[in-house]
Amino acid sequence: MPTKILITGGSGMIGKALSAVLTKKGFEIAHLSRNPKAGGEYPMYLWDLHEKYIDPKALDTDLIIHLAGEGIADKRWTPERKDVLQASRIQSAQLLYNAISKRQKKPLRIISASAIGYYGSDTKASVCKETTLPGDDFIGQFVLNWERQLSAFDTLGMQVSLLRIGFVLAKQGGALPKLMRPIFWGVGAPIGSGLQQISWIHIDDLCQMFVYVIEHQLSGIYNAVTDSVTNADLTCAIAKQINRPLWLPNIPNFTLKLLFGEMASLILGGNKVSADKILAQGFEYDYPELEGALAHLFKH
Repeated sequence: MPTKILITGGSGMIGKALSAVLTKKGFEIAHLSRNPKAGGEYPMYLWDLHEKYIDPKALDTDLIIHLAGEGIADKRWTPERKDVLQASRIQSAQLLYNAISKRQKKPLRIISASAIGYYGSDTKASVCKETTLPGDDFIGQFVLNWERQLSAFDTLGMQVSLLRIGFVLAKQGGALPKLMRPIFWGVGAPIGSGLQQISWIHIDDLCQMFVYVIEHQLSGIYNAVTDSVTNADLTCAIAKQINRPLWLPNIPNFTLKLLFGEMASLILGGNKVSADKILAQGFEYDYPELEGALAHLFKH
C-alpha cells in the first residue's frame, strides 16, 4: 500500500476534498503547484509546463494522482482556448511522463482524472460503458488523446488507473452553484429539451472512489458516476431543495449556442453512463440517490 501520494491540481475542487480525505486515511500528501509562493497545509513542489520543469524531489513518491488541468467548461471554446485545454491536460501528463522516465526509482502507480466527455456530447449508445467508443466531436477526441498520454505510463512499469468523472455535485466549486444561482433568483429553467442526460456523482463519493481504487489496487478505466437524470429533473430537484418555483419556459437551444458556441454541446447533449464496472468490484455509494445527495450538500 502506498503511503506517499503526490497530487497535481491539489488546489482545485476535487484536489482539496481528496487531499483532506486521504490525509484522514493516514496517507502522506504533497502537492505539485505552478505557483512557487503557494502556501497551504501540504508540502508544495514546483512545476512549470512552459519551462518543462518539475522539482525532482516531488517524484520521490509512491503514487501520483493527476488532477491538473484547465476547466473544460470554464470558457468558450475558441481555437486558443482549445490549445490551452490540450496543453493543460495532455502536455502536463507528457511532462510527468518524461520526468519519471529519467528516474531509476519510479512511482509505483498513477491514478488520473479523465472525463465522461470521452463518449462525446451525444453518443448513439443507450448506455455508455467503459468499452463504448469515443465520441467524434471535439470533446470526445480531446479526452481520447488525453487518455492515450496517460495510458503510456504503463510502459514505465507503473500501474495506471483512469476515472472518467461525470457531473460532480459539490457546494463549493464546480457547476452546481452556477446552476443554482439563477434558480435562487427565480429565473432558472431547464435547458434545451430538458431531456438530455446528466450523469452525476457526489463529491464525497468521488473521493471515496479514488480511495477505493488505491486501497484495492484497481487498474484500468472506471466511470466515476452514480446515476443519470435528465436536465429537467436535476433543475427541479435543485429548485425543491432551495424552495424556489420554476415558472419560466425551457431555455432554447439557440440561446445557448449564441452564448457558448461549440461548448454549448456540453449543456445541450448528454449521455447515460454506467458505473457497473466499479460496482462489480464492490464499491458502494454514500449518496446513491439525487435527492439525498443534494439534501446533504444544501444542509452543510
